[in-house]
Amino acid sequence: MASSFWNRQISRLERAGNDDFLLILTGGASAYATHELHHLLRRLRLESMRLRQLRRTIFRLSACVPLMLFVACAAGLFGWHPVVYGTLAALLFLAALLAVTISYVTRRFSCHDRGKRLRCIIQQELERRRKDVRTL
Repeated sequence: MASSFWNRQISRLERAGNDDFLLILTGGASAYATHELHHLLRRLRLESMRLRQLRRTIFRLSACVPLMLFVACAAGLFGWHPVVYGTLAALLFLAALLAVTISYVTRRFSCHDRGKRLRCIIQQELERRRKDVRTL
């Protein structure tokens, strides 16, 4: 029992150690070289754009749900049962796809909900280093 607790803690720390953004949030940006901080800012911007695209796709897919329900209801009123069954099957597939996509986004982009704070931390560290270079 205690061994599994420590194994979970070690695996959590290893995951956190492999995530640069999480390390910056917990320990600050002073441990990174300047070129790494610039690289992380670019990566943060690219991943934020990717996250925005995924969220837009999720929104579009979820907007299809009421449309599919309307089609299923209309087909049911007209007695087109194969269309109703096909639409409901597509709706189940869409719901599963949305669940998988949302879980992927929350797992993959867990630190990006604090992206503004991350960007601020990195930029403050870069500004501090610029000031240190100017005073030398």
